[in-house]
Amino acid sequence: MTGIKLDSVSKVFSGRYVAVDNVSLDIAAGEVMVLLGPSGCGKTTLLRIIAGLEDLSAGDVWLGRTHATDLPPRERGVALVFQNGALYPNRTGRENIMFPLRMAGEDPAEAGEKADGVARILRIDTAVDRLPRTLSGGQRQRVAIGRALVRQPRIFLMDEPLSNLDATLRTELRQEIGAMVRDLSVTTVYVTHDQIEALTLADRIAIMRDGRIEDVGTPDQVYNDPATAFGAGFLGTPRINLMSATVRVTAHHRVSLDLGDQTLALPPLDRRSLILSRHDGARVIVGARSDAFTPTSERDENQLSGSLRALEFHGNQWIAFVASGIEMLDPDLVGQARPRHRAERSHTRHAVQRASVRTMLTNVAKAALHRSAAAPRTNDPHPPATHRRSDLVIEVDSGNGLATGDTVHLAVDTARVHIFDEQGRRIDRVTR
Repeated sequence: MTGIKLDSVSKVFSGRYVAVDNVSLDIAAGEVMVLLGPSGCGKTTLLRIIAGLEDLSAGDVWLGRTHATDLPPRERGVALVFQNGALYPNRTGRENIMFPLRMAGEDPAEAGEKADGVARILRIDTAVDRLPRTLSGGQRQRVAIGRALVRQPRIFLMDEPLSNLDATLRTELRQEIGAMVRDLSVTTVYVTHDQIEALTLADRIAIMRDGRIEDVGTPDQVYNDPATAFGAGFLGTPRINLMSATVRVTAHHRVSLDLGDQTLALPPLDRRSLILSRHDGARVIVGARSDAFTPTSERDENQLSGSLRALEFHGNQWIAFVASGIEMLDPDLVGQARPRHRAERSHTRHAVQRASVRTMLTNVAKAALHRSAAAPRTNDPHPPATHRRSDLVIEVDSGNGLATGDTVHLAVDTARVHIFDEQGRRIDRVTR
């Protein structure tokens, strides 16, 4: 098995656009690492860097003990599955699976036996004699996976392989992929923007945003103990409630969070109280998932209230929207990076000798990243990270008798509340 190490990796396209920004990541041998994030965050570019399909602007790639930064793709021992399968239309499923072995000069009989074995594992052995156009979407994707696996790669790379399938097929194939890569103990990097795929497949998840990694951890860690407001907002349905608050510290060093007309108090011995006790008047962001609230008829210190604006039935639960008057923030805009730089010159890695080009690209990347970091805050073009509605989104019991327009009182479990600074970072820093 082979691990992967990315050391301060950056990729600048045409000297103008920073797609990957100083990413460092260690992936253990045999681990399933999921790169999760919105479209355009750099996750596919990072995958292509590992595969050797993109040259680096700065940084280094290690595959096991091999320095692979300048290693061509065919010598990296990686197999890549694309979003659309990319099958040869004039070859049967078996011939598609066999193709890498035939190109490597393997005996046709042995290649056929290996292809049939992989087809049985993927449960497409009855369909491998058909052309791709006669196969279902799930069968075509299985053939593509089989073509990658038959080479017995050291590293398996998957770029949103299920995004073109319907919900039922995605669930079925997701389970098979998870079982298969663990049975084979192949180091796997899986790219997706689907949080369910990430949570169910991953040993660890790296959440990406604007070319950077926001958080890395097990599914439980990044969901229940998020490092940033963006990561907390990207995972979970419905999305986390992010509330704008001001820290208030009394003469007795009791800490409360001013949410406008409403207040939450933190327990005196809570670590966050100790951190915030020296920051009276500071602006913070309070994050609470929908299940951190409990409708109650009793009045208590840690309670929020509002008017029930709408109820939605989601099959296994009801979701209530409570107009609370609290300023709600958009997770996608909290701590958002500024637009990535535009550099003056364009370079290609092979325009001159390899070593000198790499030096030039590294300098371009560093200069551009420096300009991005030094951009004046007064020129920030992004709008405030505020929602249009001041709704708390909560889960409620279907039989609670609530009706639109009712006044709702909500007990808040402060142990399940996360507090972030204005840039969206946890005030009680997360260490993995």
